[in-house]
Amino acid sequence: MIARWLFVNILTVFIIVLWTYYQGYDNNDILVGKMLSQAAFILFLINLNMYFVFLLIRKSKIRDVKVTLAKISKKMMKYHIPIAVTATLLIIGHTLIMINANWKHFLQVKAMSGCMAIIILGILLFSGLLRRWKATGRRRKFHYMMAFSFFGFVLLHIFL
Repeated sequence: MIARWLFVNILTVFIIVLWTYYQGYDNNDILVGKMLSQAAFILFLINLNMYFVFLLIRKSKIRDVKVTLAKISKKMMKYHIPIAVTATLLIIGHTLIMINANWKHFLQVKAMSGCMAIIILGILLFSGLLRRWKATGRRRKFHYMMAFSFFGFVLLHIFL
């Protein structure tokens, strides 16, 4: 199960990198913007995988697997917020570069899907902040829901 999960993650990153280079770029600014977005995507994917680690802990019937994953998750959670902040800064950099490079095409579908993804990212970050202040089941579920919504809009943005 874990091997399949890692394979899907690696395959997702590989497909996105290939798709990005298949689309090409008009100038070096766009290339830098795309590279920033790919780095942000990988960091976001690392944070998103925390959900699956916790899911495996809950669903596993083997105690050794639960203990091992609990140790991994304890170490990973220390870096959850710094990874999220770094990914957000990379996304902001990507946004600024792409707006500057493609100002004339701002009202295209790809740019609009990016704007929607940025709005959902803001809600996601706010839900994470609420969770940090007071963790409840409802806030946890809302944070997960926003994370998966953001992931969906990012994939939509990438492949449009």
